[in-house]
Amino acid sequence: MNNIKVVLTTEGTYPYYTGGVSTWAHILLNEIKDIEFNIIAIMMHPFVSIKFDLPINVTKLINIPLWGTEEPVEYMSELPFHKIFLKKFETEQNEKAIDEFLGYLEGITISIYEENPDFEKIGDIIFGFHNYFLKYDYSTVFKSKKVWDFFYKLMMELNKKRGLELSIYDIVESLRWIYRFFISLLSPIPKADIYHSSAAAFCGLPCVIAKKKFGSKFLLAEHGVYVREQYIFISRSRFPFLSKMFIMGLIKLISRINYYFADQVSPVCAYNKRWEVKFGKTKEKKIKVIYNGIDTDRFKKLDVEKDKRFTVVSIARIDPLKDIETFIRVCAELKKEIPNVLCKLYGPPTSQDYFKRCKELVKELDVKKHFIFAGSTSTPERAMNEGDLFVLTSISEAFPFVVIEAMACERVVVSSDVGGVREVLEGYGFLVKPKDYKVFAEKIVYLYKNREVLAEMSLAARERVLRGFRIRDMVRNYRINYYKLARGGF
Repeated sequence: MNNIKVVLTTEGTYPYYTGGVSTWAHILLNEIKDIEFNIIAIMMHPFVSIKFDLPINVTKLINIPLWGTEEPVEYMSELPFHKIFLKKFETEQNEKAIDEFLGYLEGITISIYEENPDFEKIGDIIFGFHNYFLKYDYSTVFKSKKVWDFFYKLMMELNKKRGLELSIYDIVESLRWIYRFFISLLSPIPKADIYHSSAAAFCGLPCVIAKKKFGSKFLLAEHGVYVREQYIFISRSRFPFLSKMFIMGLIKLISRINYYFADQVSPVCAYNKRWEVKFGKTKEKKIKVIYNGIDTDRFKKLDVEKDKRFTVVSIARIDPLKDIETFIRVCAELKKEIPNVLCKLYGPPTSQDYFKRCKELVKELDVKKHFIFAGSTSTPERAMNEGDLFVLTSISEAFPFVVIEAMACERVVVSSDVGGVREVLEGYGFLVKPKDYKVFAEKIVYLYKNREVLAEMSLAARERVLRGFRIRDMVRNYRINYYKLARGGF
């Protein structure tokens, strides 16, 4: 076998959004030039602009917007527009079409509430769901009265058995979530040797379909633990309790389907294995850790213009998971020991409400002259070199690129002890319990007062990255595993 074809599936990341997963994907596609790639990109809506120049070995990009469309298939269907409406008309005229769909809807809904669902059966339902909507119109089916009446009765019965009483709002939201998230099953499925999902999420469903349809191998990458991050996000939402219970049941089901059908699960750190084994019931023999790698010629010590003040830099989205509020509190603590300290945060806001909270905290703690929201940067290597050291205060990570990038720039990293950060940083930086801003400040003050230690640790940090965390290490591992899977082995 000489040439193989891989379909990379993404969700809310590459090539429309920046971040660690997008960095990883862009490196992978650019560096493995001997493999043809297609991309299936699940996105929030169709009105986002592409953020990356795709390499020439990417021969097809399929966009799957979940919201913002009048007709779910209008941005992905290969049918001419008039045939889409013809399918809609034919669906409306066929009463039996709806009856067939009710079986798929029932199977998925019951599985959401089951502790140990039959994943082989669910895989068949997902494949049947996909094939069904090759014949019938998605929007017409979901919006039929028969579907609503059936779903309402089914949800009331399932919850009554558990002593729960749903509101109309809970049921409407539940059906709406199935409608929106299962748009991912409408994707065209190109024939390929391997389907490579970037998360144990809805973007893994096309991989399950391809495995059923063509016998394609399914490689599942794990950057963050998707289900854990969704638990955190949904727990903070304002949805009613029973609505939260349904959406988390759906997400849990989808994640476990990914683990079940994947031929190989490749987390970016060993830390993720515990989730994959315990939560995903994944067999250890299917798991192979492949660490992220970076360009150490780009990320290195640079001569850049720096502020004269002692500077602490962080690069992170302004997002609750990144816990920027803790970084601001660290700044306030540092001010007590280092009166002229400067803390710089590079990164865009993902939530204006959270950004507002952060700015209010800066004002409340009186650190406006010490804390800067520096905005997005296209040159993180320069941003990192502006600091005397680097900080990451996230409450959830897998194996963040910024940690190894900062280390490669000869910057000591003080980071939350989350995810796989310990696997690269232990002995080469400082690990702190999440949210413990006083200990964060204590470690930074120690380095400020002990510049010889800071200099020694800076050099050692880069050496650590050079031993196994370069692009060539990551790319070599993925290429080897692509060809192994394509040949039917692991």
